[in-house]
Amino acid sequence: MSVFMRMTSRNFRTVLVALAAIALLAGPTGRPAVAAAGVSVLDLIETDFSYSTISDQYQHPVPAQALLDGARVGLIAYLRSRGIANPQVAPMHAQADGRGAVPAIDRQMALALQRYGARADARDLVYAAIRGEVGALHDPYSVFFTATEVKGFNAAIDGTSFGGIGVQLAYDDARKAWLAENVFDGSPAATSGLLAGDELAAVDGTSLSGLDNARIEALIRGPIGSTVHLSIVRNGAPLAAPLAVVRAAVTPPDVTQRLLPHAVGYVALRSFSQDAGAKVRAALTALARAGAKAYVFDLRGDGGGYESAAVHVASDFIADGPIVANEGRDGKRHVSAADGDAVPALPLAVLVDHDSASGSELVAGAIQDRHAGTLVGTRTFGKGVAQTMFGLPDGSAIKLTTARYYTAGGRFIDHIGLDPDVAVDEPAGSEIGVPGHDPQLDRALALLTGGNT
Repeated sequence: MSVFMRMTSRNFRTVLVALAAIALLAGPTGRPAVAAAGVSVLDLIETDFSYSTISDQYQHPVPAQALLDGARVGLIAYLRSRGIANPQVAPMHAQADGRGAVPAIDRQMALALQRYGARADARDLVYAAIRGEVGALHDPYSVFFTATEVKGFNAAIDGTSFGGIGVQLAYDDARKAWLAENVFDGSPAATSGLLAGDELAAVDGTSLSGLDNARIEALIRGPIGSTVHLSIVRNGAPLAAPLAVVRAAVTPPDVTQRLLPHAVGYVALRSFSQDAGAKVRAALTALARAGAKAYVFDLRGDGGGYESAAVHVASDFIADGPIVANEGRDGKRHVSAADGDAVPALPLAVLVDHDSASGSELVAGAIQDRHAGTLVGTRTFGKGVAQTMFGLPDGSAIKLTTARYYTAGGRFIDHIGLDPDVAVDEPAGSEIGVPGHDPQLDRALALLTGGNT
């Protein structure tokens, strides 16, 4: 996933629009009719910026009415969550070109504050409207994050310490559910009784149905010492009560490496943090110095990260030429080429599975298309779209799908995935990364050593 924070010159325009919106909300005497309701200039700025960003930057045009209807759904849902049984939020309309949409949203927020007083909060209404607009896209990869969730999301990608519980999630396509694939020894999750294979149904009462990994991780992460409640389904039956897990400092490693028998260097990458390319290159170089004659590169369970990092990682294995092409809303393709810093080539096998997504598929696709190695495992997830993170003034942000990407050979893999060159299932009970107990790794080793494993 392509993720980077940016604010645009449109921010100055948002101030002007916000001031105009205040004027629209003023009473006949010129005094703000809703001043007591607590609508601030920052609230109005964020309402405009979010609407304009979605309207202008999403991967394809979105009708203004769809966004207005989404904002209304979000406002109603929030007011109901505050105990208001039948919230009054009028349908909103705009001109065909979208003009008037933002003032319509601002007006309904102000009226809600007037009607419901202390039961409604202005900033929460702004967030509700934004979430509703994002929800109207019906795009699992476009998400609104609060400022706290932004920090957790970035920490998860960059491998910095964060308040977490020590679990790696995987999506089970057959069960349409998120499972605890790995529960790390000694972690808060382990001590609270979470088991590998447990299904996570909800986090603090929020259902995980339809949510992507980034949103779920944002729900699970939080301040160190705080408690998160996990609703668990175990062996087909819900547990009687949610597991209460106290968050602790968690720092998962980005890259692990070791030299396996028969001089095969093994490198596993957890996520595509900003410096993933340099870390993978350092691991490969160290293994070569230790006598490695071939490499296994493990991308199983790696859900992606920064697109630029994926390009650098692919460049560790591919000396020159195209790595990936992005196609934005304008329909033009922009090709990213190898950065010319590849390590000396050795025989290579790349391990992939259904949880290898986004950046993992970018790298695996480039290696497969450029014939730089052999893919071993199961079909990958199938995420061929890229997101951009647009920051709002208060630190919250919208992660928005802005482009689709094509592999080095021009394949579009969204909802399709990559088929491995050598298909090998991973049965239950396998020990990932342990020769003799990991069938996919064993097959890769056999390919690289001529069967001498």
